[in-house]
Amino acid sequence: MAEDKMKINYKIYMEAEDVSQSRILSTASYVSNLFLNCTNRYFQSAKLDNESDLEEFALRLYVEEDIAEESCSSPEDAKAFLMDMAEFLDAVAMAQSYLDMEGSFSISYQGVEEEYRFSSEAGKDFCDFVEANEE
Repeated sequence: MAEDKMKINYKIYMEAEDVSQSRILSTASYVSNLFLNCTNRYFQSAKLDNESDLEEFALRLYVEEDIAEESCSSPEDAKAFLMDMAEFLDAVAMAQSYLDMEGSFSISYQGVEEEYRFSSEAGKDFCDFVEANEE
């Protein structure tokens, strides 16, 4: 059934300069564990790309996920995806407020087609969200 098709996409970029090595390691561990322990199954498979440079004291974490299912395997998680992603990003911004974060996330499922862009500047403990079609 075409209405049961589901497509999720998200891109998250996190960066900070002049960060201690221990903070780089703890932040990477925090974000990785947040994905693994999230109740929404569409977060649990995320692969965190850690391009941080400990010698340069630069933190760079990236996540880019594309999930497409012909028949949605978890309708509850698909329906909750947008809110769960917003809460997830706010949790990272609150716990790691020294990060610059930006990216986007979208879903196409059961007639819902929504895409959002987000950003959080260092020093802010929340994310700004904008619908992609409102830019």
